[in-house]
Amino acid sequence: MSVTSVRQGQSLLSTTKDQSRLPAGSVPEIRAAGPNVCGSRFHSYCCPGWKTLPGGNQCIVPICRNSCGDGFCSRPNMCTCSNGQLSPSCGAGVQSCNVRCMNGGSCAEDSCLCTKGYTGNHCGQPVCENGCQNGGRCIGPNRCACVYGFTGPQCERDYRTGPCFTQVNNQMCQGQLSGIVCTKTLCCATIGRAWGHPCEQCPMLTVSIQLITSNTAGMNAACSSNYL
Repeated sequence: MSVTSVRQGQSLLSTTKDQSRLPAGSVPEIRAAGPNVCGSRFHSYCCPGWKTLPGGNQCIVPICRNSCGDGFCSRPNMCTCSNGQLSPSCGAGVQSCNVRCMNGGSCAEDSCLCTKGYTGNHCGQPVCENGCQNGGRCIGPNRCACVYGFTGPQCERDYRTGPCFTQVNNQMCQGQLSGIVCTKTLCCATIGRAWGHPCEQCPMLTVSIQLITSNTAGMNAACSSNYL
């Protein structure tokens, strides 16, 4: 017997032994190949969004979640429709829609169905259910951007500081407390009748508030130390 025959016999025996180790009914693993392969050379697989042709090992078939209808899946989650348009899905409803829906909105019969928190023709306008006060702008679902001097979820808290006035005559603010700078809330809740520059008249109080009238020094300490 020649050396070549011995080697061929050993190779065949080795292959037979390797296959005998596989579980019953299984087939040898086919290593993934092609341009869309992830993993290592010891364990390769098709990258997310790709698969192989039946019986093959080339990761060249894209996967689309939605139906491509009369088009075809040209890349992961993207269809090439019969009119040449690229879209996540194809069909009569998609082709007839000529508007672009933003922020997760979906298109139906040339109009957008917006997700919660957005409105508008293209779902581009955020909704703040409680509104934004004092000049604030709604920049996201229930999210306000406040102008300087205001804070809070709806820009309802005023932290501006200014002078405090004890009298209002003929819509003129008088009796400015010398050396005192505080917030409108504190001024109007104590001895103030108007506040700020330009002057803003204090709102009418509907509850009884104990006024600080003993001396200006107490008012000065309360305003300056906490609100400057």
